[in-house]
Amino acid sequence: MPDPNDSLANTAAVKEISAQLEANSEDPELYYKRAQIYSNTKYLNRAEDDYLAAIALDSLNPLYHFSLARTLYAMNQTQRSAAQYEKAIALKPDYTEASLKLADLYFVVKEHSKSIALLNKVLLTDKGNAGVYHMLGMNYKELGDTGRAIYHFQTAIETDPTDFESNLYIANLYGARKNAIALDYYTAALKLRPKSADAWFAKAVFEQSVKNYRSALIDYRRVIDIDPGHFLSYYNVGYLNYELGMFDEAMRNWNICSRMNPSYARCFYMKGLLFEEQKNKADAKLNYKVALDLDPENALYQAGIKRVQ
Repeated sequence: MPDPNDSLANTAAVKEISAQLEANSEDPELYYKRAQIYSNTKYLNRAEDDYLAAIALDSLNPLYHFSLARTLYAMNQTQRSAAQYEKAIALKPDYTEASLKLADLYFVVKEHSKSIALLNKVLLTDKGNAGVYHMLGMNYKELGDTGRAIYHFQTAIETDPTDFESNLYIANLYGARKNAIALDYYTAALKLRPKSADAWFAKAVFEQSVKNYRSALIDYRRVIDIDPGHFLSYYNVGYLNYELGMFDEAMRNWNICSRMNPSYARCFYMKGLLFEEQKNKADAKLNYKVALDLDPENALYQAGIKRVQ
């Protein structure tokens, strides 16, 4: 029983259920209901105790095992969580929600073959579930099977045209190959979420990788408009301006970047490099030293400071 002096125990909902349990301690549904309150208020250890009490009284209820599995997962007890999901599915083989949660757990702990097998089993009875295709794509992406990943992400989009994440993942996979098809998927993703800083940044990185510097600069500025604290965009704008010979603009953006994130060593290195090229050895040395202090094993930073000693 909960501590009567505890503030949660004195809430009306918990007090009511606890009073009912005093009169009927053999009712599993009462333990389940109180466990839900504890779980929703992040009292996970208490939720676990009540779910276990419910299961002890009625071990054949798949919902109890499913709910306990979710609580255990939130407590980072993945093995115990997986065992409870498996029990829920054994009791109710068509328990799609439990199968998807377990497949996601397997994905997180990198047991991709188990995740894929479970997802394919779900597809036997639920071919129209876009989330299943998306999760299959995620598994194959992590396994390095780009072809299958793209196929399943594409199937997810065909099943659900509003699937922003699958569009973005396909765009990034093509983008890594510097394939222009990536732009079609970035465009599709941004139509769905025009204010996504992540999508604009990924598109800008792709444009930069294929040397479309002007387009990349425009996209980085869009990222900054959406998220003014996006220090990597300032760094990349600085780098592109450096490549274009616009050194004052490069330094201005790197100064913003280093103020936003004083632990980003690469930014200090680039500032040092520009100062060195401008024959300003004192400021070059200062920035190389900051970079090296942040990342002492970096050979590039070590070489930079040696040149200006």
